[in-house]
Amino acid sequence: MSETVAARQPGRWPLRWAVARQEMVNIARHPYYLVSFGIPIFMSLAFALFVAALGDTDELIVAVYDAGGSDWAATLTEWEDVTVRMVESETAVQVALTDNATAGILIPAGFDTAVAAGQSPELVVYVNQEARNDHIAIFTRRLSDALWTMGETPPPAMISWQETNVRAGGLAFSVEEYIVVIFVILGICMTTMGILAQIIVEKRETGSLPALLASPLTFGDLLWGQNTAVFLYTMLLSVVLLAINGGLVGNVAVTAVSIILTTFALLGLGLLFGLWSQSKNQCNAYTGVLGIVLVIPSWFALVPPDNLSLPLTAVLRLLPTTYLVELLNQSLNGTATWATVWVNLLVLCLFTAVLFGLVRWRLQRQPVW
Repeated sequence: MSETVAARQPGRWPLRWAVARQEMVNIARHPYYLVSFGIPIFMSLAFALFVAALGDTDELIVAVYDAGGSDWAATLTEWEDVTVRMVESETAVQVALTDNATAGILIPAGFDTAVAAGQSPELVVYVNQEARNDHIAIFTRRLSDALWTMGETPPPAMISWQETNVRAGGLAFSVEEYIVVIFVILGICMTTMGILAQIIVEKRETGSLPALLASPLTFGDLLWGQNTAVFLYTMLLSVVLLAINGGLVGNVAVTAVSIILTTFALLGLGLLFGLWSQSKNQCNAYTGVLGIVLVIPSWFALVPPDNLSLPLTAVLRLLPTTYLVELLNQSLNGTATWATVWVNLLVLCLFTAVLFGLVRWRLQRQPVW
């Protein structure tokens, strides 16, 4: 017995990577799995076309009031991907912001002279909080580049940032961010948990599991390879969904870490359902119902937290996707820092540890093979 165990120990990682590569090929060839990947992408593209059909504009508009005939103001009109509208008063800037302008700039009289003298004059900049996140990000980058071309003495101007159209009632998400969250969570749930559980059950139903375990592979090697394959596909799908829905803005690092940790947690759920399910139909029923439950936190993303009842809030706190919604809220807005998100990230780590602990307990209690 000890010789058999010893013979299985060397070269574990090449075997696991071989399983992962084979599972990735199997997933790519399986119609059911391709549909699971395709549905979130198709829905994202369809929604984008629907918004375009409603006349949604992609124009990034900035209203500028130049009180003193600044030469620097003229350079703003040369910005790429930005429509700069020169207006006649500060009031006109405010009116533009209530319409469809992403931002507004108030340039004081004598601005160029003060910059040349190294006085760092104040530049009032309004940001429309109802504007698209990618438009705000583009505007901020263009403004920064334009200021630093004025001279070598830092800072060339002191920017006074002002927010307009702030979301009332503590509303956490804009509609744009809400769509990002909906599709990302839908994609993760459909692929990570559902596909992994299906793969595990399929190996038992087709009778291929005993043959695989008769090879140098262990059941742990199979699970590692299957997890890796599904994880890589989920990461690819997440990037595609973020790109389609304009989610690659704000603190992208926090977005990435949040999605990775949530994926790990859902992989644990996929393992549990794959090990407990006796058939594909049973597996589909379990993962389908749980998938709907896990998407629920994204439904409430547009509702101010104070408007939710305590029982509902308590129930939502039991779902790992609730913490992903909160993390995406901060990261997409660019307000996330590691100091403000570490608690939610820690909770996702705890979810993962508990779920994989349950998987270990399940295997020790009743081996699948």
